[in-house]
Amino acid sequence: MKESKVEYQPPEDKSGNVTINDRMNQMFPEDKPVHNWYRFVLSYPPHLVRTYLERFDIGPDMTVLDPFCGTGTTLVECKKKAILSIGIEANPMAFLASATKLDWLIDPDKLTANAEFIANLANDCLKQHGIDDVVSSRNKKATTRLRTLDAETLDLLLTDSISPLPLHKTLILLDTIRLHGNSRFLNHHLIALAKSLVTSIGNLHFGPEVGIGDIKSDANVISTWMTQVKQMSVDLRDMSDRITKTSQVFLADSREISEIVPPKSIDAIITSPPYPNEKDYTRTTRLESVILGLIQSKDDLKALKRGLIRSNTRNVYTEDLDDEWIKIHPEIEKIASEIEQRRIDLGKTSGFERLYARVTRLYFGGMARHLESLRPLLKPGAKLAYVVGDQASYLRVMIRTGQLLAKIAEPLGYKVRGIDLFRTRLATATREQLREEVVLLEWAGDSTKTFGVNGTEIMAKDANRYTKIVEHIFAQGYTEGVTQVAFTREQIVVAAQQLGIKLPKNLGDVIYSFRYRVELPKSITDKAPEGTNWIIRPAGMAKYVFVAVATTNARIIPNSLMALTKVPDSTPGLIAQYALSDEQALLAKLRYNRLVDIFTGVTCYSLQNHLRTTVKEMGQVETDEIYVGVDRRGAQYVLPVQAKGGKDQLSIVQIEQDAAMCSEKFPNLICKPIAAQFLGADRIAMFQFELAEGLVKLINEKHYQLVPADGVSVDELKQYSDRVIE
Repeated sequence: MKESKVEYQPPEDKSGNVTINDRMNQMFPEDKPVHNWYRFVLSYPPHLVRTYLERFDIGPDMTVLDPFCGTGTTLVECKKKAILSIGIEANPMAFLASATKLDWLIDPDKLTANAEFIANLANDCLKQHGIDDVVSSRNKKATTRLRTLDAETLDLLLTDSISPLPLHKTLILLDTIRLHGNSRFLNHHLIALAKSLVTSIGNLHFGPEVGIGDIKSDANVISTWMTQVKQMSVDLRDMSDRITKTSQVFLADSREISEIVPPKSIDAIITSPPYPNEKDYTRTTRLESVILGLIQSKDDLKALKRGLIRSNTRNVYTEDLDDEWIKIHPEIEKIASEIEQRRIDLGKTSGFERLYARVTRLYFGGMARHLESLRPLLKPGAKLAYVVGDQASYLRVMIRTGQLLAKIAEPLGYKVRGIDLFRTRLATATREQLREEVVLLEWAGDSTKTFGVNGTEIMAKDANRYTKIVEHIFAQGYTEGVTQVAFTREQIVVAAQQLGIKLPKNLGDVIYSFRYRVELPKSITDKAPEGTNWIIRPAGMAKYVFVAVATTNARIIPNSLMALTKVPDSTPGLIAQYALSDEQALLAKLRYNRLVDIFTGVTCYSLQNHLRTTVKEMGQVETDEIYVGVDRRGAQYVLPVQAKGGKDQLSIVQIEQDAAMCSEKFPNLICKPIAAQFLGADRIAMFQFELAEGLVKLINEKHYQLVPADGVSVDELKQYSDRVIE
């Protein structure tokens, strides 16, 4: 494969050998605005993105996807060039960073003013404890009991990653941000705190692995945070005159994105997936993720790891099946076998070492699965650039990641256009020069072919394969008179193999389809006891169960007789113009029009989008958006919101999951599960539920129509004022 030049090449020494050149991965000073708000140590530099935007001839009328967007380097660079972009990220901390770095529609002066107000309150609180924010000998004499995290949460952190006094200060500041900050600036304030934690407040050292550096007994917390916020304001002023396009980021698994990104919408991909090595990427963001509450338990951490490409032994699970996708690639099997034989020869017997061969297969299988999931999303001729690096982490067996990724892509319908050398780096174990490369692919645009998990071509047919799979699974577990039929995710794979049909590229889509889109097949519904219908509930990690419930409880259908209430539309024009999907557009309209507040009568604030976590006896659950709120009594609420648009329907299963999640993650708050569904472009149905005797009950339903400011007549206002408030 040909090797072509990027912006500049590593220099050669006198012998002609390529030498290490860390400048290749350095960020230019002029690139620091926005990019530097929060950034992984080993993020690729903005100039690399610019190089491939130019080479791919990407203009403002095109869309770029980064399916491993990390902290948003590709997305921010696209935004600076007024190019529409979409990001996918499974790590909630990186997701929050990317989403925040794309939000430039705030007043920088108000951002700073609100931060100064918060800083003054936090400083006053510390002084009441006899503590100065600035490192001081006085702090050593403070007698106050220091705030800390509970034992389970503290155990999630790397030992000594933050000292007790800086942690106390940080928790005081964080509480003040959440209680007294303007919700419009919340994410910017949190990202400023996240960066402060890893650069100044904590004891972390990156070299490039995350570890513990000098232990600081004290640190400037509030002033450091304030400096970061002020720099954000400076950057926002610099960006204010730029013509930009709205970009979106989704918290999702890069192997399961066909339901997120519109079909045939992507012109180019510029990204850097993880490499196969022993680097646990969740450790890099562990300190800030835990302190900000994005990871609250070991179950949350497991849920995060399950959504990542299997690139290290710490996120490998017994039920993983991605290795099925690379069985036709002898090159990968040869490397995996070599690693395993090396382990045996060296007498290595630890649990992690035993997984080296398997994680190699799972990594490349996951990448194959990812490339397959992209196919429907790409326009014919779409250009792809994947920044990957060679590795020798597994018992010094060399893995040429770029070359192997190119071989995986070809049978999936991609053309390999070359492999560019980006830079080289020295392998610690072998002292060899490892290549970091950019694999260049092009999508040929052949939509008449699909590929099974083993890479073999299958013609696009068998549209009812989901039906055949669930019928097969149900028949194997059903006996007359039962009201529950349990099954596992693995049975989906087994059923597809036994039936000789294509394994779905997203196993979860089988469950999703029958929950929210289509009815279960008649062969199943006919076996439901009288007055009931089957639904599919979660029953643990990768476990499910068909359950017969009262027919009226299966789906949430808007009441066609419900009166319509008109609300002046406050959705910003840019948001309305560039919303990419029904669900995301609905969440945006709820947020900008304060419809959750209006519907519930509670003052609410958006806490987090797309919360993915695990719940005992249910497994992994995902909530579209989490609000927290307070009423006039001072009572506090958590309001999980599920949203559906298009042809998807709301299911009672989602509400059950949300209620269970709130009970486990927010036990001290009043849970008010909410659901919303588009009835039309500007018509929205909203539902509120409660748990009664273990069952989800609908207690309120309202329908709203978003109209221009002058769209509510005097007669309608009189009609609304005469309504009885429940």
